[in-house]
Amino acid sequence: MTGDIPELKFTLTCLSSRQPTMKKINNEWASRYVPKAALTAFVLTSFLFCSFSSVAQHPLVGTWEMVSIKGINADGVDFEIDTSTVRETKIITPTHYMLIARDVRGDSLVFNRSYAGAIRLDGNKYIEIPQQASVQIFDNVKTDFTWKVEGDTFTQSGTFTRPDGKKIVLHAMVFKRAKTEHSYPKNPAIGTWSQLSSQYVNFDGSRESHTSETATRLHIITPTHWMRISHRNKKFEHAIGGTYTMRGGKTYPVLLYTSSVSLAGKTEMTERVKNGQLIVQGVMTRSDGKNFTWEDIFNRVNQP
Repeated sequence: MTGDIPELKFTLTCLSSRQPTMKKINNEWASRYVPKAALTAFVLTSFLFCSFSSVAQHPLVGTWEMVSIKGINADGVDFEIDTSTVRETKIITPTHYMLIARDVRGDSLVFNRSYAGAIRLDGNKYIEIPQQASVQIFDNVKTDFTWKVEGDTFTQSGTFTRPDGKKIVLHAMVFKRAKTEHSYPKNPAIGTWSQLSSQYVNFDGSRESHTSETATRLHIITPTHWMRISHRNKKFEHAIGGTYTMRGGKTYPVLLYTSSVSLAGKTEMTERVKNGQLIVQGVMTRSDGKNFTWEDIFNRVNQP
């Protein structure tokens, strides 16, 4: 009887990973005691449950743009911030976060700060665990936030506790989900990555390389955005991020926010994921025809 329903083995395996008691169910038992119609319904329902569980993601996952902040600063003074003075973009993945903030100065955006790290989600609790920061004051801070998502609006409230013991209170930090023209949910490079090594040829033909012993780089890729923070010899090097397009097996990054680095020409990359590693080979071509080429290798970062 069960030979007519090949999905049964998959379904029972899926359920047994969630409910230990389901391991007692097997094809022989099902074929002996469960009518075929009931078994078909069981398989279909269980398959849909398993499929939904595998693709469902937390509503905080995505790219967010700050709208406003109301709170109390470390000196006990009330403050309010909006996009007329600060622009901040934050990426949240199931395991990590990263943000880049810039000050508005006239018609220009000037880098202010960047930090990144792991996250912990528990009910309405959203805890950020900073691991890399552009300025030391954001190293080793402790956070205690709650979250609320309504439609495309994310509100973060709670406290930062700095290493000196002073607290910053956020009554409401409001974000809107970032919108983009292109999205690539099947991009195999989606995830959080830690750079293992890099080798590159500069525009003048000189060659350089480094490994994770001296350079710490956390790189996040989502279906719509990317962001990276880098430290060299334990000192902040740069933070960059933006969107990208994909066509013909190549990725074309668009730089939207940066601490100092600029894309000096047309940039294209190939990205391959193999055995838990992301291998990126890229070329940047300047207007004078000279190239900057590189190969970066990253290890996937899972839940800390």
